[in-house]
Amino acid sequence: MHAGEEFTIDTRHGTFAVLAWPNPGAPKLICLHGWLDNAASFIPLAPYLEHYDLIALDFAGHGHSAHRPRGARYYMVDNAWDLDAVLDALGWDQCNVMGHSLGGVVATLYSATAPGRVQKLITLDGLGPLTARPGETVARLRRSLESVRRSSRGLRDFSSIDEAALARSKVSGLPGELARLIVSRALSRTNGVYRWHTDPALNWHSPSLLTEAQVLEILAAIEAPVLAIVAEPLSRFVSEDMIAGRSRAVPNMQQAQIEGHHHFHMDKARETAALVCQFLDNEEARRT
Repeated sequence: MHAGEEFTIDTRHGTFAVLAWPNPGAPKLICLHGWLDNAASFIPLAPYLEHYDLIALDFAGHGHSAHRPRGARYYMVDNAWDLDAVLDALGWDQCNVMGHSLGGVVATLYSATAPGRVQKLITLDGLGPLTARPGETVARLRRSLESVRRSSRGLRDFSSIDEAALARSKVSGLPGELARLIVSRALSRTNGVYRWHTDPALNWHSPSLLTEAQVLEILAAIEAPVLAIVAEPLSRFVSEDMIAGRSRAVPNMQQAQIEGHHHFHMDKARETAALVCQFLDNEEARRT
């Protein structure tokens, strides 16, 4: 399994790390990972996407990318502005964008905000952000403040990468060898222990969420063809009604399901890639 070429990109928003599987002249595809994952989550998928000029980005605070300044918060929408800066630094005027979970949310927002830059969009269990309902404002503010207090306490150390991978497997359902891919990129050995270099400030609850009406407005503004692949059974964070309503909002939408858990793109990489390649190579799936 080829782990990709690693390099960093200096942008107007700071320094970002990427894994790349270059294929000059091929269609460009940038991959965006989920919350507390990193670019390594796309390593299992990369061998099946060899016909693309492929880059997987570490979001700020994740993987080998720089952290945000001390005291700054990790608002989800800021990742979309970071993506714009990364594409500028790469010189990619247009590309295809694929995102898993948080990465799918960011890709969705960016596709609506910068429609001229996104040729096609693929979301992997991430068609739009979680939303807020009326009556939850004060409870959300209180939970956010408490989460900021907790995040300042730092993260757990481990005696080995395998111990960290086991802990990650227990909370994510990922098989050990796949969890190891992600945690290996998120750990550093210091004074005989393995310590997360993931920013502890990522472990917080945002005080502000969009409403479902706002999400539908965003989805309706996406001009690129969209393929939304969801896990079967659905994640506990979404419902069939939510998926159906959001799918109807997108002007040019295809939907597919893969049996498995939230990280199906890792342990069902071949099946996921087959759907992605069919979509990207389909000349009929063009802008409306």
